[in-house]
Amino acid sequence: MRLEQLYIFQEIAETGSIRKASERLFLSAQSISKAMIQLEAEWNTTLYLRSRTGIQLTEAGEKAYLLIQKVIEDIAALNAHFHVQEPPVQDDSQLPVFMSCCAVMELIAFGAVNILMVDYTNTPVQIDKKSSIEIRDFLFSTTNDSKMPDIILTNEVSAKLPALKKKTEKNYHCYFLFEDELCLQIPQNDPLAEYDRIPLTVLEHLPMLLYTGTPSQKTESEQILMDWGHELQNVSRISNIETCSQIAINQHRYCFVGYPSVEFRPMANVIYVPLERSIATNQIMLVKRRRKNRTVTNAFVNSMDDYFNLKKLW
Repeated sequence: MRLEQLYIFQEIAETGSIRKASERLFLSAQSISKAMIQLEAEWNTTLYLRSRTGIQLTEAGEKAYLLIQKVIEDIAALNAHFHVQEPPVQDDSQLPVFMSCCAVMELIAFGAVNILMVDYTNTPVQIDKKSSIEIRDFLFSTTNDSKMPDIILTNEVSAKLPALKKKTEKNYHCYFLFEDELCLQIPQNDPLAEYDRIPLTVLEHLPMLLYTGTPSQKTESEQILMDWGHELQNVSRISNIETCSQIAINQHRYCFVGYPSVEFRPMANVIYVPLERSIATNQIMLVKRRRKNRTVTNAFVNSMDDYFNLKKLW
């Protein structure tokens, strides 16, 4: 619901008359009627999304709801009087939706899509899973709008967000979901489990198993540790993040995980201990500005907002 529509609605509520509100706002009653049509559509969408989440309106919200309903009841008569026709609504709900997500966000993406597909069963949704580094490389290299995903779920360290913004803000809105802190996965009976935070000097000599896109590619966390003067000296690499944690335990190795993202893939008999110096990543969602299927993508964004209370970054 846009601010100008709320302002118009407030004037209608205070004057009790659309015509009086139009005089106050120096607008034609016809333009107010058009604004109310948009208000009705957005209000109905809001009610639908809230009904799916089970969120209850506050007492003030209930009063506002009743007031809005009273105004909306007059829209049909208002349209007839001013001969205002609602623009035809294009049904885009069956157009394909292309999503790209990093591995730690995969369960969230599939979960949200599966809920939405109850209503949009004919919508083809393709979820392409990549590492966050691969997603970044793709965003920095592609200029073809048709190849850009409609929605991207990924992560980025704070220091690199300005560069990502500069590269993507023309084509994408960006929303902050939550912050992850890098932790060391440790068996519960391991002596390292006694630490509140793992010293970086201890970390240098541990047998590590790290998830990376290619065998020669250092991870983001390794690069940060090297910048701080600490190099991991006993590293094995794996290209499958789903099996990284379990294989690390089987091979008596340690691995890095992001917390709380790791809670989406819980494992028994392990604990997660942060590092002596915090390494945090921002879990973010990029939403394409010129996406074709707005019905499903908007519903997806609203579902994510209900869960994470999105904060718009750009």
